[in-house]
Amino acid sequence: MKQCSRPAIRLGSVSVVVVVLICSSLGAYAGGPLFVGSTSFGVDGQPFTWDPTAMPIQYRVDGGAMSVTPTGQTIINNTAGLTRVQSMFQTWQGVPTATISFKNAGPLLAVSGFSGGDVNTAAKFNAVFGSCQSGNQSPIIFDASGGIIAQLGIDPLVIGFSSQCKLSSNGYIVSDLILLNGAFQNGVTQPQLTPNQFNQAIIHEMGHFLGLDHSQINLNLFTTAVNSGQFGNCNLDELAGLPLMFPVSFCQARVDAGLPQLAPDDLAWISKLYPSSSYSTSYATISGSIFFSDSKTPTQGINVIAREVDNSNTTQNESFRLAVSAVSGYRFTGNPGQNVTSNYLACSPPGQQGCPSSGFYDNNSGGSQFGSRNVAYYGTYDIPVLAGSSYTIQVESVFSQFSGGSGVGPLRPPIPLPGGIPEFWNKQESSYDDPTASDSIPTTPGQAITGVDVILNGTNPIFDQYEDGARLWKDQNIWEGEGRTRASEEA
Repeated sequence: MKQCSRPAIRLGSVSVVVVVLICSSLGAYAGGPLFVGSTSFGVDGQPFTWDPTAMPIQYRVDGGAMSVTPTGQTIINNTAGLTRVQSMFQTWQGVPTATISFKNAGPLLAVSGFSGGDVNTAAKFNAVFGSCQSGNQSPIIFDASGGIIAQLGIDPLVIGFSSQCKLSSNGYIVSDLILLNGAFQNGVTQPQLTPNQFNQAIIHEMGHFLGLDHSQINLNLFTTAVNSGQFGNCNLDELAGLPLMFPVSFCQARVDAGLPQLAPDDLAWISKLYPSSSYSTSYATISGSIFFSDSKTPTQGINVIAREVDNSNTTQNESFRLAVSAVSGYRFTGNPGQNVTSNYLACSPPGQQGCPSSGFYDNNSGGSQFGSRNVAYYGTYDIPVLAGSSYTIQVESVFSQFSGGSGVGPLRPPIPLPGGIPEFWNKQESSYDDPTASDSIPTTPGQAITGVDVILNGTNPIFDQYEDGARLWKDQNIWEGEGRTRASEEA
């Protein structure tokens, strides 16, 4: 199964994330894992990962220089580039609660249209990409001068991108591709990145290579930077908790700030996808569902964050630094399909000049092949957290601009938070509680804490006054529903 390329880090006045469409089909995404299986493809409700029994993951590397100037002067040769790539992969391999390993299997395999050596044209790139789509190799490509990106018509401010080329029907990643834009390291082309900034961007792409999607934590750090126009000097506590897999890059490099390359969210999710023997003794899981105000209807696409309770005896703010997130309903499909407009955008002649044989450009009756249709997953979340600490649970909207390739969770574009009131979970959870009130959840190693359900405040009733029977329902039953909530809490 071939996939479109994953988001590429793009640098501008603010670093943003773009998606580079190299193939024609776009899969559903999920907060935490990148792709989730369905009954028709993969394992229903389970993330796609590399086969843990077939480690190490083998990749092959371009034979050319990693970075050259526009005049052809080599700045980072192939040997130095190989060393940097190996070091970047080691960032993920070194996570002690995850079992991942990598192996450089050698130079890129020669294929039709590419005889080996340096991938330095779009034609050679397409040939190698085709072999990746066939599952024959997982290429690491050095676009030394940015020429391939230019020939492909991609924004020259793209630092790099990844593409899960092929997935298997049994739920595994078969092959993937990463391209590095060496123009950002040649000392001439503007803008330039420090080595640590460049490495961080590519390690982000390696997270996608491993099956991770984006995560949203400490969003206020980003919105404050945008509103103030001040970038590259982020608050240390909030930067510590900002995932490497956050959709945009706008702060100083983590290692330049004295922080580990991976944030707690990155460590938790890579460990959940590839657990080592120590995972169960290191992590616990907090899970539940997000509901509309009726306390019955589940809500998909809500960002849920487990934050460690701040320790007042330290100078650090642990609630910013130690946080892990998930999106409600991430195991459920973002596109179940529908047959009302199953055939639309008529074209002619059928089967010719790009017109499908059906005579229509699109048919969404089956929806996406990714994501479960099991409604039990629809509004649920599960978050791996380091055991031994206490946590609060917070819900918020996915940022409205995080869509398409920069999206978070299964819904692209994301939905606003129903009711519009971000809140914390508390033991007296209801549709009319204080959204700032929170209760802590203690954890122990291996513990599975369930039923941490959040009822959103201020959402509209299922029916409204303009629908038949709505006024009767509102007048007679809405207070009965709240009464039942109160009674269950008092009990």
